This record gives sequence, C-alpha cells and structure tokens, in this order.
Amino acid sequence: MFSRRHFLSTFAAGAAATPLLGKSLEVNPESGKSHFNVTDYGAVGDGQSHSADAFQQAIDEAENNGGGYVFVPAGRFVLEKTPLIGTNVHLTGTGRGSVLIGERPGDHRGAALISNKGQQAGGYEGASDWSISHLGIDSPKTNGIVVTHAKNVYISHIYGTDIYHHFIDTAGKNIICENLFLTGHSGWSVFQIDSLSGAQTIWDGEQAVAPNHDGTDTRDLILRNSIITATAGNGNLPRHDTSIHFHGEVSEGFLFSDLILGGADNGIYMDDGLSYSNIQMTNIISYNPGRAVWLAPSEIKQHNISIRGLIHQPEKSSEELEGYHGITIYGTEKLTLSDITLIPPDGLPCLEAIELDACEKVEISTVKADGNGGTAIKIRDRREGEDTVSRYVKISNCMLDGFSAGIEYENNNDGGDIFQWKNLFIDVQNPIVGENLHSD
Repeated sequence: MFSRRHFLSTFAAGAAATPLLGKSLEVNPESGKSHFNVTDYGAVGDGQSHSADAFQQAIDEAENNGGGYVFVPAGRFVLEKTPLIGTNVHLTGTGRGSVLIGERPGDHRGAALISNKGQQAGGYEGASDWSISHLGIDSPKTNGIVVTHAKNVYISHIYGTDIYHHFIDTAGKNIICENLFLTGHSGWSVFQIDSLSGAQTIWDGEQAVAPNHDGTDTRDLILRNSIITATAGNGNLPRHDTSIHFHGEVSEGFLFSDLILGGADNGIYMDDGLSYSNIQMTNIISYNPGRAVWLAPSEIKQHNISIRGLIHQPEKSSEELEGYHGITIYGTEKLTLSDITLIPPDGLPCLEAIELDACEKVEISTVKADGNGGTAIKIRDRREGEDTVSRYVKISNCMLDGFSAGIEYENNNDGGDIFQWKNLFIDVQNPIVGENLHSD
C-alpha cells in the first residue's frame, strides 16, 4: 500500500532539486492533500491494462489542489494516449521498477509517451515548474518524454530501455536533466534538443496532435551526471545516430557535465544550418565510434563554446571503421578546447583528431592525442567570405604522437592568419604544415 512515508523516501533525491525550479508547492487548504497514487484512479501495472486516463485524472487532481506529487508504484503501465503534466505537478515512481509503455494502434508509431499541458501555447507559456523522475521507459512504439512550450522543468532518474524516437525531446527553457540511465536502444537520437518547428506531437487515443509550431526553441538547459550509451538509429544519417542531438534552430545556454556517452555513432552532433552558442562541456567520456563532438556547417556563426575535460576512445574495433575523427567544429567564434585525450583504436588510420573549419579566437591546450597517420590538428578556411576564415588561433601544451602531420592549416581566403603555438611535444612526420603559422 502506498504511504506518504514510502513516497518521500523514494522521491527524496529528486525532490530535493525541484524547489530550485520555481514556485513552492501550494496545497489547497480545503483538501490538505499533496500526494496522489495513479492506482487509486484505476491504473493497473500489469503490462496490459490501459492506464492513461487514470494517470491524467491523478495529474489533474494534483494540479487543481495547487500542485502535488503523483506516484507510480512498481509495475508496467500501458499509456494508450499521452498524459499531460500540469503546473507544479511532480510525477515520480520507484525507479527502474515503475515502467511506462506507450501503445499505438496498428502501424502507427511515434508521438509523445508523456508530455505537458499548454500544447497550443506560445513561447514558454505552457505548464511550468513540473518534474518527472524515477521511472523506466520501455516504449518501442512512441517518442519518450517531450517538453513542449514549458519552463522550469526537472527530469531525473530515468531508465531508458527502448524507444521509437528519443527518450527525451526538449523544446522549452530552464531545464535540468540529471541522473539519466539511457542504456538500451533509441530509434533516433537518444537525447534531442529541439525547437517547435515540426513533430513533437502527442497522441489523443486516435491520432497524433501537433502543438503550436511557433519555432520556440530549447534554451538554458543543464544535462549532467548521466550515462547515455543507448544504441541509436540505423546508421543512415548522423542526426539519427547520436547520443545528444542539437536539432532546433538558433539558441543558447547549455551546460553538459559528467557524462558517459556511447552506443550511438556520434557523441554530440549539431545539424547543418543551426547555430547554438554559450555551450560548456565538461568531464565527458565518449566511446562513440564516430566523433565525440561534431558541430556541422552553418551560415550563422556560433559563439562561446568550451570543451574542457574530454576523453574519446571509440569502442568498436578498427575493422568496423574507415578512419578516426575526434572533434569536428565549424563556424565558431571564441572556442576553447582543453584537457582533451583522443585515443583511436589500435591500427585504425587517423583522418583528423581535431578539425576546425572557419573558427576564430580559438585556444587549444593540453591535448594528448595518438594517431596512426593522418593529422592531429587541422584548421581550414573552407568557404568564401570575410567571416569564414580561421584566425587568431593559439595552440599550447599539447602532446601529439604518431600522426603524419601535427598541425595543418589550409588557407583558402585572405586574412586567415595570426596563429601561435608553444610548448608542443610532437612526434610526427611533419610537425607543421601550412603557411602563416608562427611559433611564440
């Protein structure tokens, strides 16, 4: 039987963080009730009975009481439509034992397993100050947790087994995601940072219903203390085969820290044509066989990206890969790479350990990279125009071993110069390749 004491002991770790996100819990004094169990409203965790209406009733009553905690006990709960969380409502379970399964009729696939109220709102005016924690997701027919027009959201202790699209898909602001264990399989990218320009539908029991696609993006998001090693996609497109995917439009404000990535081909991938700025990545281990970080070309320059503390060691054997890439970044101003360790599989040819295209005001330091041929650090100007040159690059305190070239610069435009390096330990065939490079 569910009790308040049992709930509080289960929820303590996640609940401790939720007050930081917004309003405190204001319980309706007439009812005095702040805790709601989905089984009291008819939910059955037998893996067969439809329970979406019971979830929604519990959520609605909690919201109508000024907010509350909605508890999902151990069991496998089938959601045949998308429950929508309201403002100041906190949905929590027992952990991996409280499993959500989405059901879709016939050949229908996709739409959110669970989302929030305010689907037709504009900007960030949907439900706010809500959380989801301590739940398992085993839902190969649906998308996962979808944040839509929301703000002040906390997602924690999610155990991902299987999902059709993404375990988590965000289009909101002021979002904290932590203690995620997404280790199974995702049909597309595992964790998606999105904007409301398409998709992100919910399921009403009969059909997919689209939200207000007004272009609202994800901004001010923290992702930390998580293991994201689910396999993803089918290898046909990088965007579908990545652990963390930037898929919105233009946005800013992202902190990634203390992450272990793997399973998918790429660790962190940004689509062509996007621009995300003010990104800090810290203490990340990537076992992804493709690139650890790949920020693709865009006509819109992005600013202020910092990667500090990254180890990339692909987990696949050399027979499964054509060549090694570590970090590829395009079109960035004010870029910092430091404390980077790049370790290709034995015998695998290295193409570029670090590749920068049209980046300026760059500082690269404390890189330890091993290679089997190829280039350790390649810097190039790829496109025409004054804003697409690489310049003002400083490289220091690096150890580069086993490459054909240590630092290589391809200058295709005028004005791309002012490069400095110092304190480099390079054991390669051609330490410096290119013009306009200056030792300090």
